[in-house]
Amino acid sequence: MPHDAASWACPHGQDARRGCVACYEESVSPDPALPFWEVAAWFTTERPIPIRTLQDVHHHGRRFALDQPSTPLVYLLTGHARARGSVEAIAGVIGFLLHNRHVVANFTVTETRATPQSSPRTSTTRQTDVWLDDRRGG
Repeated sequence: MPHDAASWACPHGQDARRGCVACYEESVSPDPALPFWEVAAWFTTERPIPIRTLQDVHHHGRRFALDQPSTPLVYLLTGHARARGSVEAIAGVIGFLLHNRHVVANFTVTETRATPQSSPRTSTTRQTDVWLDDRRGG
């Protein structure tokens, strides 16, 4: 991950940690040749996000999840994106919040992580289940 401010700029010139609506919109129909990223962004808000809203994000259909760790007003947004690099992937996932201002009006990103994946996970089987199945077979 980049460490200086200039290297956090997405292709549209936005600071990825603040999100980019254009990167989010580009992720709607991504080029399948682009790398697949798993992104996590922790952020804080001024007001609590209603539980119903947290649940609705899970049904968004674009592999996004919005959860609240045990700390009040701290949230975790996770998602998958196809993007040229980690900065663009982060900008697109956080751009989801900007695109959907009704989800959260004001937020401050405190930490991000983008991990390249070899391919999208299409199975609902958890990794531990696969490992246990492999152990029984051998």
